[in-house]
This record gives sequence, structure tokens and C-alpha cells, in this order.
Amino acid sequence: MVTPAQAPRFDHRDAGTDELVWDVRLDAEAASIVNLAGVSRLIVLAAHPDDESLGAGGLLAAASSAGIEIHVWVATLGEASHPGSPTHEPADLARIRRRELYAALGEVAPRASVRILGLPDGGLERHLSALTRDLHTLTCDAATLVVAPWRGDGHPDHQAAGHAAAALVSGTGARLWEYPIWWWHWAIPSQVEAADLPTAKFVLGPDELRKKRAAMRAHVSQLLPLSPAAGDECIVPPDFAAHFDRPYESYFESAPAPGLQVGSLPRAFFDEFYGDRADPWGFETRWYEARKRALTLAALPRKRFAAAFEPGCSIGVLTAELAARCDTVLATDIAEKPLSAARQRLGDALGVRFEQRAVPAEWPEALFDLIVLSEIGYYCDTPDLALLISRAVSSLAPGGVILACHWRHPVADYPLRGDDVHAALRERSELSVLASHVEEDFLLDVFAGPDVASVARSEGLL
Repeated sequence: MVTPAQAPRFDHRDAGTDELVWDVRLDAEAASIVNLAGVSRLIVLAAHPDDESLGAGGLLAAASSAGIEIHVWVATLGEASHPGSPTHEPADLARIRRRELYAALGEVAPRASVRILGLPDGGLERHLSALTRDLHTLTCDAATLVVAPWRGDGHPDHQAAGHAAAALVSGTGARLWEYPIWWWHWAIPSQVEAADLPTAKFVLGPDELRKKRAAMRAHVSQLLPLSPAAGDECIVPPDFAAHFDRPYESYFESAPAPGLQVGSLPRAFFDEFYGDRADPWGFETRWYEARKRALTLAALPRKRFAAAFEPGCSIGVLTAELAARCDTVLATDIAEKPLSAARQRLGDALGVRFEQRAVPAEWPEALFDLIVLSEIGYYCDTPDLALLISRAVSSLAPGGVILACHWRHPVADYPLRGDDVHAALRERSELSVLASHVEEDFLLDVFAGPDVASVARSEGLL
């Protein structure tokens, strides 16, 4: 499965994947045929006007014909679709695209409840909390189907909308279907594994396909150039629109278990969490944190290490301590603000390098004899945690160790708990527990391969 961090940067003006190539690839694999049985409420989330028509126009038409309660929420007005337009200001585009949205929905779901949130186009990641909070005013239960942009689509607004939808269905029993948009443009079918193709196919009848095509045509500002001038080119040319003219719609389907939060926490969560706070976790002020750092450093089985990796380094307080015991330290964080503080803290410290990375997707290609997973694992969902651990294990140099330290108490926003992280590490047959410290508040474990001896054995005491 493509994760958001793995999706490439793309330009809609570039030549994309031909629909005939996708047609051959999709015909070769069998997706599950899905329908609206058992659905009494449909919630369709779009990042921009036209997403709803391209990705789910046929589904909307079918639900409307079936008398299903429909809510369409559109996060932005798509005012940034033509940033270089010499003829249209963003406010002009917002007005145009609002009219187009209602015209399109009039074709497929004229009785739908429609809400436009008016969040900034291109800035949903920065407003993920607001989007999620607004969505939670909707009622979700086992008879609800939520449809949203796919989180792996490669567009940051689509990623944010998908995360918000996943949070909405969490613990409700509602189903979530995610529709790809730009993935059809940039993905190379021959390089997509069968397991990574959309899992669900919603077949459209002739009337549903006719209504969907009419809805798509309503988005004139996207299908046709605004003018002959440079910067006014169309966003959805015919070869791209062909991906949405199929007699079916494709979705990535998930059915969350009650209480399960879907998806690792995105970069926007941390950007908003830090906000204007310099040290939101109190690394510099809390005795709890100072004591935990001292225990962390004391648990290391050697005085010095050659190469350490510390993902999730935050403002670099632990990094500074590690630097005193390591020849080199690669410290990373998903957010830029704490990294800036960490760089200032350590200045030109020899051997320390800071990089912005989202792990596990952007795991560095290097070997380390010390990997520190401190208060980071529970930000992952279960698949990402498994990948994180696999990459940590494969990055261990001979004689290397993994130190893990995590808060044990539940946090509503986190997909997992600290105990889940350490249990997953303990399940790895390649690792043995070299040291363990258990408290009510946190777990601290040092994991090593078979070539690592205890401190006493290394010192010749045994």
C-alpha cells in the first residue's frame, strides 16, 4: 500500500497514465463488488468541488435513487486551482466553483444536505483538527457509509481529508470507502502490486453513469481552460477525465473495528500540536522527563556507540545527551518547528545531523548500532508500527541495540498505546530483551540481536 509519504510529487500538467493501461491492469485483478445494502446514511467528504463527482458521482446517484440520507461536505472551495491565472482571482474561482458544485450535485443527489467548510485550498493539513472537529458533528453508526479521498492519493489536501474521515468512523462501526483521484494520474500500473489496488468496485448502471457524467460536466472551470492565456489551462483534461468515465467506481475499503483508530498521525497533527509552544511536553522543565532521560541513558549497554538514529527527536534534549556518547547521531522529526529548536540547541555539535523525515516511510538507508525509539511508536497505526520495527531491525549494525521507551497511559488521539509498541517489539524473533524497566507510567526496554552480550559478560565479569 502506498503511504502518503511514499506518494511522489506530481504536476497535473504532466502526461499521466493512459486509461487503457489502467483498464488492462484492473481487468486482470478481481476487486470485491460492493453495494449499498444496509446503508441508511451516506456521508461524502470532498477536499475540493469536483472530487465528489469524479470519485463518487455514481455512488451518490445510486444512493439518491435508493432514498438514502445523503450528506456532502466539501472542505474547500478550490480557490487555488489556478494559482497563476491572469484572469481570475482566488475569490472569483471560489464563487465559480461553488456554483459548479451545486449544479453537479443537482444532477446526482438533488436532495443531499450540503455543507461547505471554506477551509483554505492547499492548506487542509494545517487545519486538520478543525476539519476533524467539524466532521464529528455528523452522526455515524453501523448503517453509515463514509466516502472520502484516499489518504495515499499524493495530494496533501486529499491526505488530510482522508485522515479526518478515518477519525470520524473510528469506534462507530461505520464503513469507510476512500476514492483515489490523482493516483490514477501518477501511479504506474505495472509497478502496483495486486494487494495495493483498490479493494472495492461499485458497479454503475446506465442511469447512474449518465448522471455522473452530467455532474462531471458541471465543473466547467476544471474541464476547460479559463481563457487562452498561460496559467488558465484546464485541470482535468480529457485523458485524465477518462479515468472517471468507467462503468464502475473504485474504492479502498476499510471496516474499522469498534474503538480502533485508523491511520498513523499525520504531520499536520504535530504542526498544530507545537503551534506557538516551544516545549509542549516539558522536556526542559519536568522532573518526570529528566528522570526518564537519565534511566534511558543508564540502560544503554555501552559507554559509546558509533552511529545512533533517533527518530522523533523533538527539540533535541535527549539528542544532546546521546551526542555525548555517540560518534554520529542522525536525529529526525516529522515536524520542522521542533527541528529548528533542536538545531539551535546543539549548534555545530560534531557528528550530529538533523533531518525532517516521516518514519517509517522515510526511514534512512544506513546501518546504526543504536536506534532510539523514544515516545514515537504509538503515533503509528498497526501496519506502520510493524513496518517501523522491521526497518529498525534491518538497520541494526552487528552488535547494535534498539532502545524503546514509551508512555503507558491511553491518549485519545494516539492509534496505539505504549504497551502495544513494546509487545510488538518483543514478538520479533531476531531480538532478545537485554534490559527492561517497568513502571506504572512508562516502559523502557533494550532489545539486541544474538551477538550482543550483557554488560557483565562484556566486562569479563562472567
